[in-house]
Amino acid sequence: MWQISELKQRAKSVLSRFGYWTPFFATILTGFLMTDPGSIISLIAENPDYQSILENPEYSPVLLTALFSIFGFSVLFNLFVGYPILVGMHRFFMENRISGSKVERVFWVFKSRNYLNVIKIMFLLNLKVLLWSFLFIIPGIIKSYEYFMVPYILAENPGIDSKRAFELSKKMTDDEKFDIFILGLSFIGWILLGSLTCGIGLLFLEPYVQATYAELYQVEREKAFRFDFCDSSELPGFLPEQ
Repeated sequence: MWQISELKQRAKSVLSRFGYWTPFFATILTGFLMTDPGSIISLIAENPDYQSILENPEYSPVLLTALFSIFGFSVLFNLFVGYPILVGMHRFFMENRISGSKVERVFWVFKSRNYLNVIKIMFLLNLKVLLWSFLFIIPGIIKSYEYFMVPYILAENPGIDSKRAFELSKKMTDDEKFDIFILGLSFIGWILLGSLTCGIGLLFLEPYVQATYAELYQVEREKAFRFDFCDSSELPGFLPEQ
């Protein structure tokens, strides 16, 4: 069983050995290219002029059309750009722990022959979590941790079958979902501290968080081999030239 302190120490060692700033810019780029459709609509809705414009029969149809257009664009952008970028970021951090990596590796999926497969599985991942969330919040949270390893599995093998990706993640996280939750909770002190700087501090925290999760996946990956969940044909590794 892995220890939180050990994972964090390994992450610090990687950032110290191969540098902090390249992972920093990789997370900044990923965050910039990821969109949240709900937050975009909320930001517009919070505008004090929004309600008055919406109530105006002359402008409300135009406004609603614009809102749906913005929402639709953000959803499609997230699907075809955001999800591949997220998987690419996981690829970056797994490569970075071996020999250092380059920021452009976050675009790795776009150069892969399995770009559409990555989109499909990431879409299914988010759809599954959303549907489980409709059964109250708790089932959705549990499923999000059950599927926690799917983006890493895709980062290692973008051509994997969707059913197999979810199955592997389920086996990797079996009896460990609560521990993964606690791992995320262990950063709460830094998160609160970063929030005091209007969120700017959170940007500097993210490389450390992602490096720690990369160490977690490595441990789960080793467990998968140890218990014969899979072999190197399914999880071939993270060599930079791949």
